[in-house]
Amino acid sequence: MASLRKPHDVPGTILAAVFVALGAFLILQTDSMSPMGSVFPITVSVAMIVFALALILRNVVLGMRAVPVTAPAEAQPEASHESMPRRLLFLLAMIVWIVLIPILGFLVSSVLAYFAIMLVATHDRMSLREGATLVVIGLAILTVFYLVMARVLLIPMPTGLFL
Repeated sequence: MASLRKPHDVPGTILAAVFVALGAFLILQTDSMSPMGSVFPITVSVAMIVFALALILRNVVLGMRAVPVTAPAEAQPEASHESMPRRLLFLLAMIVWIVLIPILGFLVSSVLAYFAIMLVATHDRMSLREGATLVVIGLAILTVFYLVMARVLLIPMPTGLFL
């Protein structure tokens, strides 16, 4: 016998709806900007709306799925607090990243933060190939992001000692 699930991630769905409204509000605020000046805010707002709507759709679909009734012995145990040290280390890595941006520069401090967060977020051992793939992909994403921000959008990026 299957029953309907409880609504999936109600706080996340509500927050996503707030982000949809915020994105629409921000798009309306670009009327007073120049056409070139409004491109970036509109792009970010549209992306925020699209991703928030995708989250809402995901949560609605997951909430509508039927789930088989399980016996009490098969029920999943409550989540423990084992992830609290990882959360605190993630928060520490973010704070150190923010502190290092004006000292080392945006790109270098972002690369260091990427590696720190990757170490904190990795639960299982990974092969050398997986690690190398993550390093290459991370460096590529950070470099492209930096170049787009600094060279294409002409946003002055903090340089510090390096880039």
